[in-house]
Amino acid sequence: MTDVNQVIQHARRQLLDAGIDSAKAEADIIVAHVLEIGRGKLGILQALGKDLSSQSESRVTELVEGRAARTPLQYLTGTAGFYGLDVQVEPGVFIPRVETEILVETTLQHFDNAVGPLRVLDLCTGTGAIAAALADQLQQRDVPVALWAVDVDAAAVDLARRNTAPYKVTVLCADATESDSVLAAAPELETLLGAFDAVVTNPPYIPTETPVTQPEAGFDPQRALYGGSTDGTGIPRAIADQALRWLAPGGFFIMEHDHTHAGELAAALESHDGWRNVATVQDLTQTNRFVTAIRTDALQPTPKTT
Repeated sequence: MTDVNQVIQHARRQLLDAGIDSAKAEADIIVAHVLEIGRGKLGILQALGKDLSSQSESRVTELVEGRAARTPLQYLTGTAGFYGLDVQVEPGVFIPRVETEILVETTLQHFDNAVGPLRVLDLCTGTGAIAAALADQLQQRDVPVALWAVDVDAAAVDLARRNTAPYKVTVLCADATESDSVLAAAPELETLLGAFDAVVTNPPYIPTETPVTQPEAGFDPQRALYGGSTDGTGIPRAIADQALRWLAPGGFFIMEHDHTHAGELAAALESHDGWRNVATVQDLTQTNRFVTAIRTDALQPTPKTT
């Protein structure tokens, strides 16, 4: 049995020695996770000088060693906080980042006065964090919403289905860059071509020749990182093209992108008569991170006839 304060202090030192900037907070998170309590209650245990069982101490040591080896904290705890939700995460599926919460916030602001019902499509959904957060917030506002989410990776789809299950989101395994692939997975969506109120997306966008330097990012699946072209805009451009097919006139589009893509992607949308009101949105570090646009009434798709 060891005093909880000693365990926490030792964990912090190990994480600091490993170069973890947020060692103090992460040590607390790991210990609270092992004890299955909140960080507030952990503070009470510290104040009382409570002891940890040898089993709990061993588990803390195991997780701290994993984190010191730069395994993402979210993979160690199995969850990631995202827009007030605890989202399940697993190795092999892209971990949602805090900056992507701006995408959710911007979408909610767009629909601030909406009464619904809304139709929303989340392309390249990954864990389903964006879809779950939007569904959660809109339902809290009593705005009826039907939400679909798409990812090409089967593991991501399985995880997204679990994360969005409380919100009745329909998660499809399909290639988001090809509407025909999505329709093959859900033929009933053919009647909704040109009928969605919003398309939201955080697609892979890193240029293929750009090395990933952050140690933790090396654990993310390559497929979820790289944008399908040397400059990284291949997949984002394809997603924007597909959004034109799915959105109704006046529909809202928002896409996360690499900071180097802001001017290029905004210019591409502005040059297309399918878009208007193109704008760039910054993340929490004042970095250009998202492009938004409104669908015009040009080039509306028509359902196939049999």
